[in-house]
Amino acid sequence: MTIPNWLVPLISIAGVKDVLLFGTHCLVDCGGALQPIRSPFSDSQELEKELRQLAFENGARLDIASPMLDLSINNLRLHMLLPHGVSTQASLSVRVHSAEFTNLETLLASKMLSERQAEVLKNAVKNKKTVVISGATSSGKTTLLRALLANSTERIITIEQVPELFLQSPAISLTARENNQEGVGEVTLSQLVTQSLRMRPDRVVVGEVRKEEFLAFLQAVSNGHPGSLTTLHATSLEHIPQRFLILGLLSGISAELTNQLVSSSIDLVVQLERNPVRHVSAMAEVKLVRGQLQMERI
Repeated sequence: MTIPNWLVPLISIAGVKDVLLFGTHCLVDCGGALQPIRSPFSDSQELEKELRQLAFENGARLDIASPMLDLSINNLRLHMLLPHGVSTQASLSVRVHSAEFTNLETLLASKMLSERQAEVLKNAVKNKKTVVISGATSSGKTTLLRALLANSTERIITIEQVPELFLQSPAISLTARENNQEGVGEVTLSQLVTQSLRMRPDRVVVGEVRKEEFLAFLQAVSNGHPGSLTTLHATSLEHIPQRFLILGLLSGISAELTNQLVSSSIDLVVQLERNPVRHVSAMAEVKLVRGQLQMERI
């Protein structure tokens, strides 16, 4: 897969984490607030043309019938959007994952977490605790997840919608697949979680739980695969129990069963915030109190 020449200068900016193009506007995130920079495009039509070409060169479809596309190229995650009925202008969002080795010591040096928090996380991974990392978009969830497993020599099976973790061998990466143009061939995250259990994993890592894969993840943990990890979107520690309930409903299970499965499967929740620097804002153990989930801060 090839990276277009016009994108290279943008993703080469020191410390860049996100590149956002919308019509003739361009914003970059280098770890703080979004900053405007000069766009390589003079109009939205030019950006649209380049996005179509980029999709074609990487064997994907982006056109009027399919105006949205997620794509992974090397250490980049790209989301493309054409304006046909869904937006006013062409749009490209690029997440740039650092190619540099990152572990907890690296994050400690960057003040993303404290020494005490790092010690809690090290012990949780060492003792095969099941960990959920929570936070808003671009709060550092994937970065922390990757750092927790960076020094591992275990057989880790990673399951993602789009590759972002890039763990070293002996880790194995599984990626979900959408239907082809004939409407067949889909492979879901939930299916991959089930398949991973037949691959003799030491740990199962789901990049992010959004719907029915949540139940598959909980079942994997409760059926003898502790020490697994995942991430989810939640804006605060207090919102996490509600988020679990929503994921349970999307998976087709009751609130009561969701609370029971979560409390018996998940040991530690880590909350990340960005204001504007990414950091661990809280950690909590998951408890079931009178049938309700509670986050007990530690």
